[in-house]
Amino acid sequence: MKIVFRVVAALVLLSVFVFTVSAQDAAVTVAFVESQPTTLDPHAGRTTDDFLVIRNVCEGLTNYDPVTLAPIPALAESWTISEDGLVYAFTLRAGVTFSDGSALDAADVKYSFDRLSDPNRGTSYTAGLVLRDVAGWADARPVAPSVGEGTPTPEPPTPPGAISGVAVVDDQTVAITLSRPITSFLTRLTLPGGVIVASGSLDASDGTTPPVCAGPYIAQEWVQNDHVTLTANESYWNGAPSVKTVNIRVIPEASSQVIEFEAGSLDISLAPEADLPRIREDAALSAQLRTIPTLGLYNFRVNLKDPKMGDVRVRRALSLAIDRQLVIDTVLQGNGVPAYNMFPPGLAAHNAEYAPFVRDVEAARQLLADAGYPNGIELTVRTDQNETENRVLNAIAATVAEAGITFIVNSTEASVYTQDRNACTMEMGGIRWTMDYPDPENMVVLLLPNAATRVNCGYGEVDVAAEIDTLYNQGISMPLGPERDAVFQQIEQIAMDNALIVPVYHGATSRLVSSRLGGLPLDNNGVMRFALIALQ
Repeated sequence: MKIVFRVVAALVLLSVFVFTVSAQDAAVTVAFVESQPTTLDPHAGRTTDDFLVIRNVCEGLTNYDPVTLAPIPALAESWTISEDGLVYAFTLRAGVTFSDGSALDAADVKYSFDRLSDPNRGTSYTAGLVLRDVAGWADARPVAPSVGEGTPTPEPPTPPGAISGVAVVDDQTVAITLSRPITSFLTRLTLPGGVIVASGSLDASDGTTPPVCAGPYIAQEWVQNDHVTLTANESYWNGAPSVKTVNIRVIPEASSQVIEFEAGSLDISLAPEADLPRIREDAALSAQLRTIPTLGLYNFRVNLKDPKMGDVRVRRALSLAIDRQLVIDTVLQGNGVPAYNMFPPGLAAHNAEYAPFVRDVEAARQLLADAGYPNGIELTVRTDQNETENRVLNAIAATVAEAGITFIVNSTEASVYTQDRNACTMEMGGIRWTMDYPDPENMVVLLLPNAATRVNCGYGEVDVAAEIDTLYNQGISMPLGPERDAVFQQIEQIAMDNALIVPVYHGATSRLVSSRLGGLPLDNNGVMRFALIALQ
């Protein structure tokens, strides 16, 4: 199916034509990360490939700095925050226009957030992340009433179709009222669901209609199962991008992307683990290899109620017995960073000097002996059938055996594992956690009893649960900066002292980037942002 978009007479109309690149040297060709988009609707986007298009075509009130990942002004040139931290007043940039030529105003912001709050339209998981602390979210997403035995099924509540906490002050000002002070709100606004679209432009969207946004690019053509073409928005408020055309191809096999890169058909490609040894041995390819730590943590969620894993000495022994660097070097081919603590590199709260779980086999043996297992212990980890994770777990099993730990990997179909993990019918389970937004609170949720799996695993009953909760509620409302980071580092230390999770590694993404691409083709979140590319 071929879907082509053209801006004509200030309206986005469907038309049938093939876009021809007139300046080949100003064009860049890349490939989607997973497969291809499932939708172009920013309020329904949910995959990495959806977000790749949305982030380059649209923009929100805020964006994030490509290096520090801190929130920065975007469509809002400035904002003020009330003393109680509840009211954010955003002043919009003057003179900003959408891709259809219409002017940005506060009504567009209200339309965008009202639509995102609509449960029938805002189906992206980012809707809750952006708006859950905005006043009126509970009314916009009412919970269906419970049904008592023998009583008629009540009518489900009708959402208002708007969120009351977002209000137009004047054409250039929007006030957003929160239900509680939450410092990460500015960061959450950088999520794809938080982008601003022109009023009414998505009323009839079926997911294939391009969003009318004010970002650096315009979706020009979508040929499903083949490619998406973006063209530069020459009226972009921050200056027209130097890359005038971006062709994003559908090449699901990562190794095929490498072959295309070597042939000169791609400017950026994935560099999968299987190809990394060959890439590193090739002088030309290795010079174009980029590896960026990602904001994630592979870890074990433990059953704190389990007779064995409920003993902190056993948890700490396991944490100390893992040879993380060996796992990264042999299984991941260097595509990761050992997680000796909780927060990944790239977060301001990351402290590289804090490493409580550097490998110490003798200390692990002593802890097991103290816990009553002088002759060793048998532990079982649950997981699904993800190939890389299973290879990681088997490598871990080999390394912890030196400390007397027999580490059994129980791999089942994903739905079975998910059901058992939620019920916590396990000693521990592998968790592939990728942060939704770059704020330490989004990592600390791994410790909070706010999901069934962690409730059932006893995270709300452990002795330090109340202390963590107090610090968390203190930290989430503090201004960004070292003092706030210090509060989250306190939480991290409590979690590591008690080995509430077993951190294994922070992920990384490796890409081949053509030497003709200067600037910042990949930001420090591993996202391709084409407007940041400077052609050599």
